[in-house]
Amino acid sequence: MDKKIKVLFTIPNFKNAGSRYVLVSIIKKIDTTRFEVFIGVEKYPEHIPNIISKDRQILIPRTGKILKDISTFSKILKKHKIEIVHSWDYKSNFIKALACKRSSVAYLYTKKNDSWSKRWFVKSLLAKHIAYDNPEMKNKFFSGLLLRNKITFIPHGVDINTFKPKKLKEVATENFNICTVGNINKNKNQLFTVKTLIDLPDFVHLRLYGKPEPNYLKKLKEVIKKNNLEDRVHIKGVVPNDELPLILQNQDLFVLASKNEGLPVSVLEALACGVPVLCSDSGGGSRFIFKDKLGGKVFNLKNSEVFIKEVLKYVHDKEFYKTKTKEAVQLAHQFDICKEVTSYEKLYEKII
Repeated sequence: MDKKIKVLFTIPNFKNAGSRYVLVSIIKKIDTTRFEVFIGVEKYPEHIPNIISKDRQILIPRTGKILKDISTFSKILKKHKIEIVHSWDYKSNFIKALACKRSSVAYLYTKKNDSWSKRWFVKSLLAKHIAYDNPEMKNKFFSGLLLRNKITFIPHGVDINTFKPKKLKEVATENFNICTVGNINKNKNQLFTVKTLIDLPDFVHLRLYGKPEPNYLKKLKEVIKKNNLEDRVHIKGVVPNDELPLILQNQDLFVLASKNEGLPVSVLEALACGVPVLCSDSGGGSRFIFKDKLGGKVFNLKNSEVFIKEVLKYVHDKEFYKTKTKEAVQLAHQFDICKEVTSYEKLYEKII
């Protein structure tokens, strides 16, 4: 048997880092006959999921002293004989990339957000390769001579065996349930959807799942109270990821009104559960998912009237709704997590 390639996945933590569930899904599906997986976090090691053995769970301490942190990480790489570091850090910090250069270890990072700076450019120069999940990032960030030959577009996927429809249902006969999933904050922009309820029928309800930012939550509650929406807006807070499929299966429409997104996995999860989606034009990821207008569509945040008309189509037109639920499942299958994992496995073998 050929020697396994040792891959260290790094992420700030598994307590509240945005990509933690995506990374868990990938690690669960990776071919363990070809790859030996390690997980490294900067804090909260007790939250590392038990999907790999304890001896491959690594705490990567940070002191803020550049040379010391490079040296510490280099020693970790040497101790475990790591061959590839795959970073899921959303920040532009390039300490780990420098340590990998020093240790002759291939450094790969996945670009997920729309941020860019000189530090991101340096991090990209140091990287052996870059994966990106938003098709528009290629021209936006990586078109230059120094970067364009070290990039691969790998869209996120969804575990269609976990996120799946209970049944292809028709529109609910009592309340029509709109759902959002994600941190409750200014960027996720739940306020947009709350305000549109004013012009929607009283039986249209909104459920908000996610960790609330205190100041934004206060503002949200003020708008809810001012417009007498207390009985129609239900703020549910954070739910365990393993409970999410059942929650989604019982919704009628999923709305993502974000101002900025990469390729939103929450949209794919809703689609896989047979829930049609209305998604704001928050970046190339949403346009990529709905390029054929199957299972939902992209809307403009500047035009709430058009959004309301779209919602009403789902509320009142049963045949239209039934078609969209079927399309949603079909579309989600195009983003099967296994495709994402296979793409990364091929990339690991290419850059080693």
